[in-house]
Amino acid sequence: MIEEEFGPKRSATRAGTFFGEDSERSAHQHGFNGFIEARPSKKYSMFIFGSYLWGALDYDFGAGPRFPRVSPAFLAAKDKDNVPLDPGPGNSLFIESNFTYKPMNALRTSLDYTKSRLVRRDTGRLAFDDNIFSLRSTYQFTRFTFARARMDYSTLSSGVRGQFLLGWTPNPGTSLYVGYNDDLNRNGFSPFTGQLEPGFRRNGRTFFIKMSYLFRRSFD
Repeated sequence: MIEEEFGPKRSATRAGTFFGEDSERSAHQHGFNGFIEARPSKKYSMFIFGSYLWGALDYDFGAGPRFPRVSPAFLAAKDKDNVPLDPGPGNSLFIESNFTYKPMNALRTSLDYTKSRLVRRDTGRLAFDDNIFSLRSTYQFTRFTFARARMDYSTLSSGVRGQFLLGWTPNPGTSLYVGYNDDLNRNGFSPFTGQLEPGFRRNGRTFFIKMSYLFRRSFD
């Protein structure tokens, strides 16, 4: 990676975007991964994928109030407001898993979990750690009518998002969807003051209706 991709390029009269004398950063990567899948019965299925990577680059952007920048340049600076970027290698862990339960043909419920974590190698500090949980459930009333609910939670953003949808699709090109979206934060940080806001705070909610109809005409 080169510094002009992220900001000003250094010159004789101007400092560069990256800290120090090097305008380019790179890292040798190596790692391993594994995958396990099981389907003990028609009702249950599950899988898990994991990988560990040595040499994953931390771009030194930080990850919100919970995970400020952890590069050597940022930690050593007294003024934290205008510290040049100091990208560097780290060790990353990634896990993705799913559990699906289907007690009957009409009902399907699944729980997903994703973890992404990076630790800087030069400082030993945690750059970010995100855990995402997703719960989804779909019920098929008839061949054309269904109801779906979904809930997502991210520990990095403290965001809770829910969606509830009722759909009717009698034929291709013709459909009707009625739904509701909700967006909240749980113990998150205010985008205006940066202060911790305990409990639940609503960012927004939306009711929506979406319709489509396919007109068919034949010409002799």
